[in-house]
Amino acid sequence: MNTTDVKPSTARLAEVNPQAIARYKEMRALVMPAPGVDAATCETVLAMQLALRGHELPFKVHAMRAMAQSMSLAQLEGLLLAGVGVSLLACEAARALDWLREAHEEFTRSAPAG
Repeated sequence: MNTTDVKPSTARLAEVNPQAIARYKEMRALVMPAPGVDAATCETVLAMQLALRGHELPFKVHAMRAMAQSMSLAQLEGLLLAGVGVSLLACEAARALDWLREAHEEFTRSAPAG
């Protein structure tokens, strides 16, 4: 599934309470990226947390953001596999690897030619 196929959760929540989502986005801007940590690392950490929780579309969004910040597919795959020995079950890691490939394909299609 492509990330453009579904309305972002923040957009859906903003339909009910736009002020709350505005405050949420302000909070995110204050903590992202974390002090002393580059944006690519922060996006990668978020992506890995979302993979663990089984949230496909947000995982893909943050994986593509990490790719846009210079993380390679091989680096992201390696981090997913490193998680297998620490916290992810093999089936979760395999599922996330599939999502990562799909996100990479979408990212590559949407990247400006250059």
